[in-house]
Amino acid sequence: MRFSEITEAIADNVVVFYGGRFQPMHLAHKQVYQHLVEKFGPANVFIATTFSQKAQKAHVMGDFSSDPFTFDEKKSIMSSMHGIPADKIIDTNPYRPELAKIGKDPNNTAVVVVYSAKDAGRLGTGGVLQPYKDGELQPASDDRAYVYVAPEMMGGMSASDFRSAMSGNSDESAKKKVFQQFFGKFDQKVFDFINKRLNNDS
Repeated sequence: MRFSEITEAIADNVVVFYGGRFQPMHLAHKQVYQHLVEKFGPANVFIATTFSQKAQKAHVMGDFSSDPFTFDEKKSIMSSMHGIPADKIIDTNPYRPELAKIGKDPNNTAVVVVYSAKDAGRLGTGGVLQPYKDGELQPASDDRAYVYVAPEMMGGMSASDFRSAMSGNSDESAKKKVFQQFFGKFDQKVFDFINKRLNNDS
């Protein structure tokens, strides 16, 4: 056997999946996305999110408390409020993103998944998942993916805090202020949609 046959394959491309529930995406999430774009390049960074079966069942029952927005609704909010290109928002499992959905070949593409420090500590690394380090990376076809720990932005802003502040609150001006703080700007159409959904108002 030649030495070249036993050395590890090196990926030609690197794609980064920033995953999460994003219910909805807030300013801190956007800042993490921008950080990733600056580090890896805008063509290589994707948002990975989905509308889980558990969330779908909750919607059928009229429960919008934990996962109020579908994939398409999250995608629309990300694009309109944060300017993220629609083709960079992928309906895929954040922990096992599908390269086929972005037209990449696993034989020459390395996959980097982005976790918060909390999730990275909970999920751990080892085996398939390895800590990300700058340098040469193995392709996904080698049963390898890399974990990049996202920096914390804006003191840990929380989507659940936003949902709590927006639901069950009759003070319209207070909710608009929360919306402005959460998104960094105000959009009446998006505000009305979110406000109705979080208050289960048809």
